[in-house]
Amino acid sequence: MELERKKYWLLLFGLIIGVSFDIFFYNKTLGISYIIFIVLVLVVFLASFWGCLKKLNNQALFFVIPILLLSSTFFIFSNQVFRILNYLIVPILVIMLSSLVANINKSDWSDIRFIGAIAKRIFVPFRFIHRPFLTLSRMTDNSSKGSKSRILPKVVIGILISIPLLAIILWLLSSADIVFKNIFINIPLLKIFKHFLIIISVSVYAICFLWALLKAFDERKKSTNGAVSTVSTPSTNSKASANSNANTDDTSSTKMQWKLFLDPVVLLTILILVNAIYAVFSFIQFRYLFGGSSFVLPSSFTYAEYARRGFAELVIVTIINFGILIFGITFVKKDSKRIFTAIRAFLTLLVIFTFILLISAFYRMLVYEQAYGFTYLRIFVQAFMVMLFFLFVINIIYIWYQKLPIIKTYFIISLSIYIIMNFANVDKIIANNNISRYFETGQIDMVYLKGLSYDAVPEMEEFFISVKDSQDSKDEQIANELPDYFMGRQLDLKNQKSWQSYNISRNKAENIIFKYFQE
Repeated sequence: MELERKKYWLLLFGLIIGVSFDIFFYNKTLGISYIIFIVLVLVVFLASFWGCLKKLNNQALFFVIPILLLSSTFFIFSNQVFRILNYLIVPILVIMLSSLVANINKSDWSDIRFIGAIAKRIFVPFRFIHRPFLTLSRMTDNSSKGSKSRILPKVVIGILISIPLLAIILWLLSSADIVFKNIFINIPLLKIFKHFLIIISVSVYAICFLWALLKAFDERKKSTNGAVSTVSTPSTNSKASANSNANTDDTSSTKMQWKLFLDPVVLLTILILVNAIYAVFSFIQFRYLFGGSSFVLPSSFTYAEYARRGFAELVIVTIINFGILIFGITFVKKDSKRIFTAIRAFLTLLVIFTFILLISAFYRMLVYEQAYGFTYLRIFVQAFMVMLFFLFVINIIYIWYQKLPIIKTYFIISLSIYIIMNFANVDKIIANNNISRYFETGQIDMVYLKGLSYDAVPEMEEFFISVKDSQDSKDEQIANELPDYFMGRQLDLKNQKSWQSYNISRNKAENIIFKYFQE
């Protein structure tokens, strides 16, 4: 059994991950250490399955690309929003990779049920929380052969048990005797205990995760071998049984069949009415919004206010259309080919009107940004609308070609756009556009600008160079504020000197600030 053969190696692999996690992340700012740790985790995963790599699902290895790209952002950029998101997304992608490569899920990742399988995979290791300790116990069993060779594991276990025990005893004795305390006063007992706790916690979870993965892999392999042996039996009854099992497997491997309950006439009526409303709305958009100030707006509305109003509502309506399209194409009865063709035509028309809604919402946001400035939220909302645009392009294809793996396609497009946003350097875009807007309108939110990450420091330097010799009162005020901004950044950078925290964006910022504040 693969698991029995490798159970002792899992202890070593888990300990490597636990110690590495402590070295790279404890009391450290995330930087180059994150991608090194993720690469190490991937190497440990491959080492755990060494010897049966041919039986793994090699197609799922493409997940390595987004994992490494997103992990590298901790080394390249400093955007805090993406750091928080990537800190959650990268581990989920690693779990998806491990499950797909090991081919242990009953559901393919084109099936919505795969989300539940991944969530389950996060908590399954807790079922095997006792396994590392049982393996250690067997390693120190005196009744087994070669007990002399098991002295080292016993010593290691003794040391592991002694660390927290000694920490508690030393703390109590130091409190009881001041002379004894002076001897051990420089020993950071609490810090040692924290390191120990982190290493043990991460190691045990890593061991249990690999254990659960290999166990599921072994069980899947056994069931596959059992099915093959059943098919190879010569008797007629066995062949019939094998055919029955094969049919069952084929049924379970196909994507989930939904119950078709939606009447096509009802759906067609809804689509006609909805599209009629969108036709009127689209006419108004082309007349008043896209036409600009050449058309007369209602009283008390400026063009920017008109563009700003209703933006959120348009995004919500777009999402509703998304639901109508997926719900309609999935659950409608396909009794009449002519009616279903008409439904497809009106669903396509719905998508076209949705494109107009998205263009309208995107254009409103552009006008709003020109009037009120650029922020994280406004940039991210625009990226979300771009993602919806591509998803609706996929929806048009899906309307007419339903063999398209829609969930997989959604996932790939969403992940691709998210990765592009990670590498777009959002802070630089925001700083650059707000500074350009200042020179055009004389308006800028310096508080927000100074709150951007280190990615914006090069833009801030150019801004400082542009205004420092100006005679304009606003420029002079900004030129006086920016040195304080650089000084604050310098103080932050002093606390991030460990090699684990090395980051290209922070290094660039440090070099720029050093030109103005040499110590």
